[in-house]
Amino acid sequence: MEKSQSMNLQSQSGYSMPFDLPVGEAPNITLGYGKQTHPKTGEEFFHHGTDFKVHPGTWLKAMASGIVSGIVSDMQNGYRITITYPNYGDQERSAYEVIYSHISESMVGFGQNVKARDNVARCDDTLHIEVRFNGKEVNAEEFINMMRDNVVMESQLEMQGKNPEIATLDFDVHTPYDDKRDEIDKLQNRFAGSYFNAIFRGSYKVPDRTEQRLRDAIAMGARSGAYYQHFPSFLNPLGLGSRAMELISLIHTILIEDMLNYLAMEKGVFLSGMSEKKKKKLLTGH
Repeated sequence: MEKSQSMNLQSQSGYSMPFDLPVGEAPNITLGYGKQTHPKTGEEFFHHGTDFKVHPGTWLKAMASGIVSGIVSDMQNGYRITITYPNYGDQERSAYEVIYSHISESMVGFGQNVKARDNVARCDDTLHIEVRFNGKEVNAEEFINMMRDNVVMESQLEMQGKNPEIATLDFDVHTPYDDKRDEIDKLQNRFAGSYFNAIFRGSYKVPDRTEQRLRDAIAMGARSGAYYQHFPSFLNPLGLGSRAMELISLIHTILIEDMLNYLAMEKGVFLSGMSEKKKKKLLTGH
């Protein structure tokens, strides 16, 4: 389905992962979403959710502000609990329905309101999760990744007084300045503070040509389908993925060159080995 910014769940009570893990232990996905091969019969089938291996008795947590919209049970599979998480940041009130299966004990009732981190049930040795957005099935793993990003951002906001670190995606991004990366890193560490302060105070104005290049890059990203490859989140609001590599590289290059422009104009500092022609271009724009 087509993804958009409205898919980033905003919750009044914050965010939580579906269960806690012992320190140093990673989530154990035993069966992913999508086409799978049955381990015993070898038959292909479509798995509509994601299965996690958990310790029996593990607490199932509410992942955000929501309401228990369904509970059924049977002798073989235990409880099946559905929690609807409305998107409080979306005026059209989109919502996620998250279905949890293989539950051994329920602690909630139908129609009950829940908050992030509330204990709602105890798991058996497997937790099956399915997710729908506005009634349409979506990849449960991507939804959980979005929630993980939101949990990280929430913790950063709490620790840093509403000034979280700028998130970086785990991509191997290349620019024409790769051979000067160490030198550029040192310049950024030394001058980044004065650079941003100069922009904020207006003593350094980003050149018109740089602003136009950024606008062109953003438009290129829209044309190439770079946005919303993945679920958007607070750490990755445009849902960037592998399709955005060219865009990320281009924007990274533009930002490096603007800082080099600032250093040349305001500090008289240039990269080592830069030719006089390139120095003149930085100083004059021609």
